[in-house]
Amino acid sequence: MTIVQRNIYNLITQSTYIIIAGMGICFVMISGGIDLSVGNQMAVSGCVAAIIMLETDLPFFIVWPICIAIGFLMGSINGVISAKLKLFPLVVTIATSEVFKGIAYTMTSSKSYSGMPSGFRALYLVKFLGLPLDVYLAIIVVLLTWLVLNKTHFGRDVLAIGGNKECARLSGIKSDLVQTLCFAITGAIFAIATLDMLAQQNQTSATTGPGTEITCLTAAIIGGISMKGGKGNVVGMVAGIFVMQIIANGMQLAHWGTYAQYTVKGIILIAAIAFDALKNRPRPMVRIRKEAPAQKA
Repeated sequence: MTIVQRNIYNLITQSTYIIIAGMGICFVMISGGIDLSVGNQMAVSGCVAAIIMLETDLPFFIVWPICIAIGFLMGSINGVISAKLKLFPLVVTIATSEVFKGIAYTMTSSKSYSGMPSGFRALYLVKFLGLPLDVYLAIIVVLLTWLVLNKTHFGRDVLAIGGNKECARLSGIKSDLVQTLCFAITGAIFAIATLDMLAQQNQTSATTGPGTEITCLTAAIIGGISMKGGKGNVVGMVAGIFVMQIIANGMQLAHWGTYAQYTVKGIILIAAIAFDALKNRPRPMVRIRKEAPAQKA
């Protein structure tokens, strides 16, 4: 395998959990919301999975339904608070992010966990047609997300709410319920991404996960998902993720330091938000001035 082929292979295999996480961001952003707590949700889910596998006698596969349920619950909390109390999702998720961070640190007492069971890591270690199994898991999640958003009544409701929540409500859509479900689905999908990340990295702690939300948010805007909601598609999201991963891979190959990479990612995010704002800025209406008819002498 040449160096180029090796880089492409690493790009694909190392992007799987971010692609899965990006599908979660699709739901909440297209519906007009935003979730900045998903990074710390990943920390909670990863630590719960590690504790179950390393400190209990429960079988390793039980972490999948447990962590997905926990992710669904954490997302539901964000959705209920935002929808029922009519609060800005940005403010709500910043607050709950601190709550989830505290939960992660309390559970782990700031310890890190490593050495996951080989059966659990088979998701990343076992290959089919030359690719790890988690690549196919990412493909399945992408396809299911596309089907839900494009071929179901729920997906049309998500787009409608993102376009105009009040109009959607007046047309008979249960906007609060749909918004809550979008946050819940996002939490569940991020839990799946967390387990994939844990299988890849074979270690986790309360600091593992935060930062992923910024990568996904930037990729979403680059991929055409509007910050205001109502616009975007799955294909664009995947393309945005690969753009971000290519940039990150290039910085690593150039031996850029971690702090420099943070700076570049922040600049890209600012530029993406600015471009999205300019693109969606309402155009001023131009009125055509009619000349008065000439009076006859």
